[in-house]
Amino acid sequence: MTTKNGSEKEGDKIIQLENSLWDYACKIYSQPGVEAALLALQDNHGADINLILQALWLASEGRQWTKACIPNDYDQWMEEQVLPLRQMRRNMKVEWPQQADFRQQVKKLELKAEQYALGMLFACCDITQESQEELKRVDLQLLGQEMNILAEHFDILIILVQ
Repeated sequence: MTTKNGSEKEGDKIIQLENSLWDYACKIYSQPGVEAALLALQDNHGADINLILQALWLASEGRQWTKACIPNDYDQWMEEQVLPLRQMRRNMKVEWPQQADFRQQVKKLELKAEQYALGMLFACCDITQESQEELKRVDLQLLGQEMNILAEHFDILIILVQ
């Protein structure tokens, strides 16, 4: 079900299709040479372009990417929805070149599935108060090591700057 603000509701989760990660991905992907570089990483090394874009976006936001930025159902979505559409589109280009109009429709559907995947990644990065606190702890622990200050000395500060 699509809501009036461009979100998709799945069970109890609402996935925002229009979000800052999607905007960033569209902007970056359209820059000269970026599409080719990302596709080379995908095709030659099995890289997940969405995860690369997520990591770049987080860095641009001054945030750190961790494995926790990947929702539990992300891999399933990619395997069951995005990858079959991608394979179908690519096969059509070779085996059914005369069906360009239909291939374009599959490409649009694949892009929508990718947008949904990025929405999932965005929702997972919508840091909760608890994970913000944990991120602050990790960052301050690293800074503390640099400054020779024990991590527990930052505890009160972490509580105060919520």
